[in-house]
Amino acid sequence: MIYVFELMGRSMTLDNILRCGYTFTPEEYELETKYVMTTAFMLIVATLLSIITVLFYSIGDEINALLHAIGTSLSFVALVLSRIVGKDNYQKLAYIMMLLFTLLIMYSYTLIGDMYPISAWIVIQILASFLVLDTSVAIVISIIYFLFFSFMPVPVEYPIFSFIFLKIIPVFVALVLIYLVEKKFNTAIISLENANKLLEERVSSRTKDIEAEKLKLDHQAHYDFLTDLPNRNKFHKEIQEWIQRHAEQKTQFSLFFIDLDRFKRVNDSLGHNAGDKVLKIIASGIKMLIDEKSFVARISGDEFTLLFEHENNAVDAVKALANNIILEIEKSIILGETKLYISASIGISCYPHNAQYYEDLIQYADTTMFEAKVQGRGTYKFYDEKMTHRVKDMVLMETEIYDGIKRDEFMLSFQPQVDIRTEKISGMEILVRWQHPKLGFCSPNDFIPLAEETGAIIALDHYILEKGMEQTALWKRMGYEIPRISFNFSTKHLHQKGFVAFIEELLVKTSCKGEWIELEITESHIVANIEESIVVLNALKSLGITIAIDDFGTGYSSLTYLKKLPADKLKIDKSFIEKILDNHVDMTITKAIIEIGNSLKLTVIAEGVETEVQKEYLHAHACYHVQGHYYYESMLVAEIEEKGIFQLL
Repeated sequence: MIYVFELMGRSMTLDNILRCGYTFTPEEYELETKYVMTTAFMLIVATLLSIITVLFYSIGDEINALLHAIGTSLSFVALVLSRIVGKDNYQKLAYIMMLLFTLLIMYSYTLIGDMYPISAWIVIQILASFLVLDTSVAIVISIIYFLFFSFMPVPVEYPIFSFIFLKIIPVFVALVLIYLVEKKFNTAIISLENANKLLEERVSSRTKDIEAEKLKLDHQAHYDFLTDLPNRNKFHKEIQEWIQRHAEQKTQFSLFFIDLDRFKRVNDSLGHNAGDKVLKIIASGIKMLIDEKSFVARISGDEFTLLFEHENNAVDAVKALANNIILEIEKSIILGETKLYISASIGISCYPHNAQYYEDLIQYADTTMFEAKVQGRGTYKFYDEKMTHRVKDMVLMETEIYDGIKRDEFMLSFQPQVDIRTEKISGMEILVRWQHPKLGFCSPNDFIPLAEETGAIIALDHYILEKGMEQTALWKRMGYEIPRISFNFSTKHLHQKGFVAFIEELLVKTSCKGEWIELEITESHIVANIEESIVVLNALKSLGITIAIDDFGTGYSSLTYLKKLPADKLKIDKSFIEKILDNHVDMTITKAIIEIGNSLKLTVIAEGVETEVQKEYLHAHACYHVQGHYYYESMLVAEIEEKGIFQLL
């Protein structure tokens, strides 16, 4: 950058002078070029005119000196004005200055009549118009001068045709040629600009498509495809933002963990399409209950979470919302000809009262939801610290179950079933006891429900089946004529691939025969997936195993289902036997079960028989097989062998 001089306290450089003190953006490149060319041209013209003015004045030609001095002044005025009027008014200033120079040249000709200097300045002005303004402007100025000199008298020493052909026409023709070349160049530029514009439009369109695809993928990543509710990922981000915001504002909110009760039965009995429709209806119902401040998400199959913002210590508002959600979900849902009744269990944890970290809030709400299910389902509970201890105990107990299997801590006990017509043993059911090394004797009621809930029941059932088959085969080898040994097994096995093959392999491994054993399954568990259950039970019967339906009367199977099932026995649940003589309803149900079983030619066994009166009542109503403390309590292997039970067969 070349330093020129200092003006009004500001350093004036050549760049500053040529650009008139303005700063140009890359998009103003064309305007910047014209500024530089115009300023440079005016500086050159002003310099030349100043020199010519001095020369004319020195030879005494005052008129020419004055005219050139005026031209010099106009050049400097143009330079000053270009710094003042601003970039937006540049074109207007250029047109005005061209007009003034045109008038000055015409006036000079009328005043002095000297064509040589005049023609030189005409050529310079036309070229300047072409460079600074536009080709069309230069052509217009050429035509103006052509017409002007055509009507003006020309001195004899300057022939008019010589001037026209040697001065004006060549310039005019040159300008026309330049115009044509520039037009072709401009056409190419326009084509290039159009191509560039088309490319920009395509890029813009593609960018929009990419943005739309990005939004679509983002939506798929953070929202549930079925209910269009936020999913687990979105929920985790949202709860962290809620915690940060409420920590800053020192306010509270509650987390609802909502789980639909026994929803798997809907999918199993009506199909997943029906289950999906139910989920959409429930999701829509929950959304209708909350305002814009709240947030609800579906985090898994039948689990929803809800963030509820409320005033500090507004327990009543939280309870009211929980009640409304439960009532909304419990509304009957009609799918075709089927009417469904769904319930939900809700666990609630509160920020910051229960926890300040989102992982703890979620865990506590989940734990509380489980407690609500245990206490009856279709209800809600608030978290308290005791629940965490209970859950930890459950986790430890689950681990202990697996360890107990490895350490052979579980012992088999056998409870005989008696034919009251002959007073002889007609079968035996295997029950399990747990002799824990630290906790001592554990009742099945303490660990079987937990094993069912956690899935440990699979391993426990496998253990009992193997040990029971080994003992059955051993008694057979010892020469005992034992009845069928009955095993309880979980419905979870019915949904496990390869369960029948596992039983078949176990029979071979233990040298036990299918004709020696019986499998019991709870009625309600069968009905949850009746078609699949029938397939598995038929496969088991093909191995010689008999099937007993346990706790009959406590489920909701229809006679149609009962006729389809490949069952051999019905076992009446002990809850109907306990007060059979005092409760008319129990009496009626028991009589109906006996009649149904006998009509289907099934062996009917009554559980929980403890008195002579109960036995006689059952005998009188054609129920000939009983099980209970009236005859035998459950006994370990050693007790059975010591008492000589098999001698009674």
